[in-house]
Parts: sequence; structure tokens; C-alpha cells
Amino acid sequence: MKGNFTARIKLLKNVKILFSEVIFGTPGKRCEGSGLCRIYTVTGAKRLQAHPRRIPVILFLNAQGRLGIRLNQGDVSGILASEVFNRDVFTLEEAFVLPKYFARKLGILTYLIPAGEYPLVRRGNWLHIVF
Repeated sequence: MKGNFTARIKLLKNVKILFSEVIFGTPGKRCEGSGLCRIYTVTGAKRLQAHPRRIPVILFLNAQGRLGIRLNQGDVSGILASEVFNRDVFTLEEAFVLPKYFARKLGILTYLIPAGEYPLVRRGNWLHIVF
């Protein structure tokens, strides 16, 4: 079921979260490839046409001030799973700047994620990436 956040979510103390939707891909490649192409609020995403690379996620800022993404593997299409989430690392082909709205909601001023490879951790049906 797409966007099913009713599964149990264990949150740690001092972790700020924000529900949103991300289009996974590279901005310079018209959202193809691997990375973070665009991010939307859940409300804003409802007004958009469906996109096969747009996945509901939980954005979080952990106790160390690092931004992370948590997503349900059930929301990931087979093609996206094989192209982007098939290894133990998540590749960010281009740097990504968290939009100001999301940064402000998480209680930070700005957040730049440099291009590179980041650990992709599987916990049950969840995928975690911490940048």
C-alpha cells in the first residue's frame, strides 16, 4: 500500500521528524539516476500527478544534527529498487540543498548534503539513510 505510515515507527529521543515525499533521482538528469531530485510536503504532493520515483518518506534530524530519510520498502517500485536501493549505499550524484521550508520545520537554518555515497541501512521493511 503506497504511503502506509501506519506501520510501527520507533523514534529516538531528541529526534525531529517531518513527513514528506521525495522524488529520487538526479536534478541534472531530469530526476533519473540516483540522488534526491525534489522534495514536497505531503499536502503539496497530493496536488501533483503521480510520479514513479516519488516516495513518501520521513525526514528526520537526529540527536547529532544529521539529516536522515526513512522510507518503507513497500512504497518503492521494482525499477526504483533495482536502480537506486539495490546496494548497501545510497549514491547522491549531485549535492542537494534542503529547501528552507523543510530546514525551518526541522529547526535548522540550512542543510547541504554533499554528493557521495551514504550507508543504506535496512531495518525490517524500512530503509534508512543518514547524511
